[in-house]
Amino acid sequence: MKLHHYCLLAGGLWGCIHLQSSAHGQQLDSLRDTSKQPLPIRDTLLPKGSTPSTQSPIQDKSNPRSHQPSINTDSLIQGQVLNENSLPLRAVTIIAIKGKSVVGTDDQGKFSIAVAAQDSIEANMMGYERAVIAVGQKKEVVIRMVPSVAQKIDEVVVIGYGTALKKNLTGAVSSLKGSAFQQQAITNGEEGIAGKIAGVRVSQTSGVPGSAMNIKIRGLNSITASSTPLYVIDGLPQSHMRNVNPRDIASIEVLKDASAAAIYGSRGGNGVIVVTTRSGSAGHLQLDFNSYAGYQTVDKKLPMMNTEEYTNYIRFVRNERFRLTGGDLSAPISSRPEAFQYPDSYANPSSLPNNNWQDLVYRNASMQNYDLNVSGGGEIGTFNISGGYLKQDGVMRYTGFERYNLRANTHFQFSEKFNIGANLAAAFSRQQDPVTEGKESNAHYAIVMPPVVEQDQNTERTGYSQAHTFVNPLIRLQEMTANGKGNNIHINTFAEYRPITSLRLRTQLGYNYHNSTYNEFIPFNVNKGVQAQGMATNRNSFNMSIQNTVSYTPDLGSNHYLDVLAGQSFERNNEEYMAAGGNGFPNDLLPWLNNASIPTLATSNATTNSIASYFGRVQYHLMDRYLISASARYDGSSRFGQNHKWGLFPSLSAGWKINEENFLKDVEQISLLKVRASWGLAGNDRIGDYEHIALLAAQNYNLNGEVFNGLVPSTIPNDDLSWEKTTSTNIGLDLFMFTDRLQFTADAYLNNTTDLLLSVPTTRLSGFSSIRKNIGKVENKGLEFQLASTNIQKSSFTWTSNLNFSLNRNKVVDLGTQTSSIIVNTWGADAFITQVGHPIGSYYMYKTDGLLMPGDFNDQGNATVPIASGQIEGNVKIVDANGDGIINTQDQVVLGNNQPSFLYGISNNITFRGFEFSFDLQGSKGGKIFYQGRRGFDNGVGDGSNQYQRWLYSYKTTEMEASIPSGANMEWDGTTPNQFGVNPVYNDTWLYDASFLRIRNITLGYNFEENILQQLRISKARIYLMADNPYTFTKYPGANPEANNGGNESTSAGVDYGSYPISRRFTFGIQLIF
Repeated sequence: MKLHHYCLLAGGLWGCIHLQSSAHGQQLDSLRDTSKQPLPIRDTLLPKGSTPSTQSPIQDKSNPRSHQPSINTDSLIQGQVLNENSLPLRAVTIIAIKGKSVVGTDDQGKFSIAVAAQDSIEANMMGYERAVIAVGQKKEVVIRMVPSVAQKIDEVVVIGYGTALKKNLTGAVSSLKGSAFQQQAITNGEEGIAGKIAGVRVSQTSGVPGSAMNIKIRGLNSITASSTPLYVIDGLPQSHMRNVNPRDIASIEVLKDASAAAIYGSRGGNGVIVVTTRSGSAGHLQLDFNSYAGYQTVDKKLPMMNTEEYTNYIRFVRNERFRLTGGDLSAPISSRPEAFQYPDSYANPSSLPNNNWQDLVYRNASMQNYDLNVSGGGEIGTFNISGGYLKQDGVMRYTGFERYNLRANTHFQFSEKFNIGANLAAAFSRQQDPVTEGKESNAHYAIVMPPVVEQDQNTERTGYSQAHTFVNPLIRLQEMTANGKGNNIHINTFAEYRPITSLRLRTQLGYNYHNSTYNEFIPFNVNKGVQAQGMATNRNSFNMSIQNTVSYTPDLGSNHYLDVLAGQSFERNNEEYMAAGGNGFPNDLLPWLNNASIPTLATSNATTNSIASYFGRVQYHLMDRYLISASARYDGSSRFGQNHKWGLFPSLSAGWKINEENFLKDVEQISLLKVRASWGLAGNDRIGDYEHIALLAAQNYNLNGEVFNGLVPSTIPNDDLSWEKTTSTNIGLDLFMFTDRLQFTADAYLNNTTDLLLSVPTTRLSGFSSIRKNIGKVENKGLEFQLASTNIQKSSFTWTSNLNFSLNRNKVVDLGTQTSSIIVNTWGADAFITQVGHPIGSYYMYKTDGLLMPGDFNDQGNATVPIASGQIEGNVKIVDANGDGIINTQDQVVLGNNQPSFLYGISNNITFRGFEFSFDLQGSKGGKIFYQGRRGFDNGVGDGSNQYQRWLYSYKTTEMEASIPSGANMEWDGTTPNQFGVNPVYNDTWLYDASFLRIRNITLGYNFEENILQQLRISKARIYLMADNPYTFTKYPGANPEANNGGNESTSAGVDYGSYPISRRFTFGIQLIF
């Protein structure tokens, strides 16, 4: 136990009490809440020999300084204490260091204190850094206190259906305050947690403005169901948090193990992200304005050929192909077969356009953001009202994102027993995204488009692919309409009643509405020879929920702490969807679908699902030393079969504060030394709403020559279908030292997911080839480390650091008896495999071993090593994996996967007087990425696509010299193959190391001094410069090593066909608080 000194203002008199640490870890604020007089009780260590002033008269509320000592007024200093948001802080202990007087601040943060000549005053408050100010000749001072740089062990973190002290956590929970990312130019909170929390992989797979991040907690748990976490925003489950303005976020907690997430039952198997938005606080009205503006640039462009290089290479390739077929290179070009021809103008490239299509498609784009927050309140209630506007133009022309946010959080305390509150939020977004990435996208065509094509020209390919056309990306971006709109409304209300101090009854009602529309129109002149096309979609979703909880925390004395929670909830989700499309518009002036002469799409559906739950949790602490927590949730879901509608999800965890034992409690350097162990079971219900029942589909049939409408079965029922189950075992260590200036957390875990939701073969007598069943098992195991340190802490200079490291190993353990592997075909060939003993979604390709060289062929030109049909000297050499002397699909092997070996993040924050400097780094080591799009512009086949410059220096035999145009510099670089023969479609030539180190943010700011603020009559003024994503260190030649636009998140992750580049953002911002 540690001895603390508490300064108490009661009845207008100051005094001190001396107490040992609460055995059950109850917060001091909760002690204050139970007193009749809501006046300050603060943990303050007084200088030796000092005492609080006992000469203060009874406080006159009309005069906030009336509790000053009765002494010579010439030595009185008057002042006010404000927090980091310029709100007054009450109950701050003010100490005159030489005079040894002690007073406290009132409700307005004001104080008066007697000081000696040339004295200094010190301000102390739990949860804030100590502030010391030299008085000198001043008569009035303003003291600004900042929250503790280190997250103190007494900090409250949000857990499922409640809160807990950080020091008493027994599960794996990570917490991040909104202030950690609110000064960055980010569009949503998902970006803000990237690289900051161990065990959480946040991937920016796309640079499209307004696009979502891909988040995974402790690896992939599922093969076919989603592995994304559950989001809980202000107590209500959600599917994401993209519509929450980042500046509205107060904190984000990540529940990583099942002991923490099992309270969310069938939806907690992939972890839970708990988001708490800002609330108001009692005090004077505060207005907070924050804005930034700047520009964005493309992070990376690819080294493609210019017109001279391109024309020389096309001439060379087609000459060589013609020669290999026995053609006479001296014959006129026009006499050759069309596949070997090229325009005469290619011999004089200076007369042709020299367009860099990446420069034409991409641009420097603007970005601006405005946020206004008004907060305040009094004894009865508090409020926090905010509005935000974000406009982000895309670095790809004619793309962009725009969002409006409104939020009002209110809380009313009608009595000591009864309070209510409401959180109301709305978000309206607009997005322009005309086929920007993926196969046949503008990002792809910006690379493959030949430089000789005019900017306003759509031209057919010349060469092998005569049936295909190049789509001019600039014209498509200019002319195509592709507008998405989103409208979101969130209503969250609650009422809370405390019949006695230890008993709390709470009811929470929630409603969410989401509407999204998408309208697309491609005019006739965009795709040459293709009719105008139009499409429209509309989606509406509604979510209603009710939660009822009872919590009981009796006073059991100093050695025991008990907290009991019981609750019930019900949710219903409804979704409606409609899509329509058509071709054959009479002209481009009438883009509405009723003008289409050829309907191509007409579909609609409506689905609903519901979940009913009962849950409970018990937490018990003995002597503030031994901690135990148990929870259980009983879920019933409409998504599963009749025999498994309900499931039980229990958890158990324990902790031991070793530093509270007699042999360590006197070691002052250790604030906390705790070991944790936990076990729990959580589920995953992310499948379709009706997969367990027999569905019917419409189908026409012929009877006696007449066509009738009918119904046919479309799925097989399965009454035994149930959720996937993740069993998690976790052990952890928390070590806080040197008054929490050094905080270290380590976790080791083992997660086993069973009853995977897979499609397995079934008897053809049923009329179907497969049925959805619960089979299989996936294992994830890993280590996590997090270190936070306060390196320097002085009144004018601070330096803090945060580091995190995590590794996860994923493995498929079982796929049942009927399935040995799951192979995924992507764009014409098998490329991925999910197989027992390997991670989910492993690459399944041909392995190469250099190039086929002259020694691999005899004098007759026949290969002496196994080759694929049609291969010649200079092609890549394929490894005969099964040793049968033949290169075919049986030689495909597992060649790694997209999952990283380990993740890490580094953050540093430095303040010096009014200046501040910070930077955040995010790193990923290991894992591979399949650059599939590169096969179209890095293949050397001469089909008309522009190529990487390296193909000018591909492998050439002596005979090939005759095909090289005069004056062209086309030597071999020693590594690049030639592609004149046939190479298997997918081989490790297209696999690259996906490791990277990204500088996520650099910020330089300045806070104006107090004398300037007084002249401006504002509480705070801050200006700052930011660079977001200024540079990424990586060996990956593509635009983004995290790209994934060709496959799903599990079985075919890590495909880059053509990705929208990540933008560099450079912004200037200002924050004003009134």
